[in-house]
Amino acid sequence: MSGRGPARARYVAVAIALAAAAVLLVRPAPGNDPPPVVVTVDVAATLPDGTTFSPAAVLDPHHVVVQIADPDPAYAVLALLDPADPADPRRLDRIPIAGGGSFDAVRVAGGFVYWMSSVGDGQGATRSTLRRAGRDGTPQVLTTETGRALFTGGMHDLEIAEGRIWWTATRGLTEPTTDLRSVPLAGGDVAVRALDGTYHLTDWPWATDDGIAGRPVTQRNLVTGERRTFAESPGRDVSCGAVWCRSVAHTEQGAVVTLRRTDGTGETGRINGDGEVPLFLDIAAMGRYEILAAPISARAATATERLAMVDLTTGRRTALAVASGAGLSGSWLWWATGDRETMTWHLLDLASLS
Repeated sequence: MSGRGPARARYVAVAIALAAAAVLLVRPAPGNDPPPVVVTVDVAATLPDGTTFSPAAVLDPHHVVVQIADPDPAYAVLALLDPADPADPRRLDRIPIAGGGSFDAVRVAGGFVYWMSSVGDGQGATRSTLRRAGRDGTPQVLTTETGRALFTGGMHDLEIAEGRIWWTATRGLTEPTTDLRSVPLAGGDVAVRALDGTYHLTDWPWATDDGIAGRPVTQRNLVTGERRTFAESPGRDVSCGAVWCRSVAHTEQGAVVTLRRTDGTGETGRINGDGEVPLFLDIAAMGRYEILAAPISARAATATERLAMVDLTTGRRTALAVASGAGLSGSWLWWATGDRETMTWHLLDLASLS
């Protein structure tokens, strides 16, 4: 598809032949259920005005949150895009990039987009603002009292639960301590709770301390106070979400990736092929799908990768695409194919596979 002219979106309901393309890693559950009906959106990465964009989150197939390359390279733009009518994206925010300006985290829930952005304060530091907007694209400031907000690059940097939006921030004390901060979804007073350790949010209600410098990974239930720890033998890196822990063993032949549930059950055995590594910080999207990537060549390692998806419930492995970019937020996975002139974003609702 050409990057010029009106982009065309397709919302397809097709019987995807996952079973035919799959490699079984574990014995699948019995049954003769038909293949799932899959919801996808394809849209050219170049807008009619010649600017390009990358997805950041998906409200629904007609409201995709995108970051647009502003005609003025000193600025970044966050917008709502309807792939079926891309000529008029609704701008949510425009920030200067100089001094560390960035869109740091985006989350969608209940028909709203929530995002935190940072801009330089002119004195070498940045200040952050949390906003939201509905499908009409009208922005609302929820708070500027974000503290020194922490961003891992994962989808859980902002969490929405119990009528509030949550994030973590560094206290800046000598001892490792984290602020758990939250504000009502419509705005209001910010609540602050101190956590002992360097925690970031995973899937509510869990927060995780990644246990650097040889310490085990520690998770804390922010509602009940329950704590759990995970450790691996030397030569293995472990990271954990709410449901799965991922272990990466480093050998002379390359990485070996295995997963097991946080209760210790369901170990998968090796799920990756030669050269493949986990693509995202987030572990097992939807509690089920692990995305892997392998460089096409050493020269193109930063630009083009072969993507695959492993269904941890059925053990099936599916080749996705040779992609030049990818992202994940909520139930939506997306990747880009093609070169500068023909680049297309492909968005897949993982919830439609279940």
